[in-house]
Amino acid sequence: MKRTAIVALVLAAIVAAHGTVMAYGQSTSPDNATIQAKITAERVAIGKAIATHDAAGLSRYWSPTLIVNGPTNTIVSRSQIIGASIHGGLNYISLKGNPEFFTVTNGTAILMGHDDLVEADGPRAGKHLVRRTTDIYQRSGDDWPLVARQATFVGFDATPPAGPTAANYTPPAPTPETAAIQAQIEANGRACGRAIATNDFATLEKLWSPSLVVNSPGNRVLTREGVFTAMREEKLKYTSGKAFPETFFVVNDLAITMGHEEIVMANGPMAGQPLKRRYTDVWQKTGESWLLIARQATYVGIDGGAVYGHPDPTIDPAALTAPATAQTAALSGSSEDVKAIEALVHSNPSDHVTEDVSFTNIFGTVRFGREEFIKRHKEIADTFFKGTTARGSITKLRFIRPDVAVVDCAGELTGFQKVYPGLPVGKDGILRNKLLLVLVKENGVWWITEFHNVAVTPEV
Repeated sequence: MKRTAIVALVLAAIVAAHGTVMAYGQSTSPDNATIQAKITAERVAIGKAIATHDAAGLSRYWSPTLIVNGPTNTIVSRSQIIGASIHGGLNYISLKGNPEFFTVTNGTAILMGHDDLVEADGPRAGKHLVRRTTDIYQRSGDDWPLVARQATFVGFDATPPAGPTAANYTPPAPTPETAAIQAQIEANGRACGRAIATNDFATLEKLWSPSLVVNSPGNRVLTREGVFTAMREEKLKYTSGKAFPETFFVVNDLAITMGHEEIVMANGPMAGQPLKRRYTDVWQKTGESWLLIARQATYVGIDGGAVYGHPDPTIDPAALTAPATAQTAALSGSSEDVKAIEALVHSNPSDHVTEDVSFTNIFGTVRFGREEFIKRHKEIADTFFKGTTARGSITKLRFIRPDVAVVDCAGELTGFQKVYPGLPVGKDGILRNKLLLVLVKENGVWWITEFHNVAVTPEV
């Protein structure tokens, strides 16, 4: 079966400003709702492409000029990310995007939130990780390709791994036009820095769009007024601060700067300590001016909430840093076990059943034994499932013991030549099913000992 997405998208409009929960007036116009639905569908498709290492799928929804301020604290291009995926990168046991704020500003869609994930490889494989995310989309025909993204881990300094994602990104040589824009953006940035230092709100109102939204260092999404409130509360006071731009690029009416900042806070629990954060600034041409419409700044190596005295409750510091005990490692399953089970699920099940397997088909018929399993599956493949296309995905993987795992799967079958009586095929021609597998590990190999297949009735 073809592997599909493990990305779950949950939309929310509740965000917090430095510990105070606020519900921002997210636009609910029909146009914006349609755009949000379109982008949500594209995110699902991107999730599937990442899970299946589908370069063509990623290319469809990612702009050719996509640049990412990535989780390894480096700038990477679309080609570098796709290259890493093709060569086995971007492997997750689980990955869930949690959007917190969505808005559309003059044809640019901005989505901010955080990811909850468990990596399949590397030194933190099997541990719960959180990263703050900002996605920038621009319309292209009927699609909204991703043109820029920042994804920065919260709570630790991600070390770039070997391979394509660690390669140095070389920005294209500036044209006279982009060089002039860059000079203007740099001047705007310096003016903003002076205005923040002096609480000069009038200047900031000229340079910051009224619709500005910030994925803030405190791991909260703030509007422009929310940032002004933080300034009035002296939460943006610095002893020193310096920005280190790493790339600048222009996409239509957007100018985007990415890099890192080194600062020392004047107030708060971390006052006086050198801190580093990754940042992305998005400027949009409005008339003759360039206004800041979106920004993400996320601390590296520390939970940004702690800098302001409110540690992010979604972060478990112990899970980020503590080595797994033998029991935890066993219950989580090694990356090798996870890969082996994923391969098993997406291959011919007849090759992996035990001699005494018990199985229940979508009609509720129960059978026992490997020989009967193989016989029955060959029959359905040669009759009413002949010519169909099967797609499946793991929705949950649990290790009961180091040698016992329970796998929940969701599947779809399409392309029926003739619908068999009793099959609950939907009006869209898709037969959906839920599959429960109980696996046992013997002599280092995983086997299916229980196989329970249930059809999803469209009307229910």
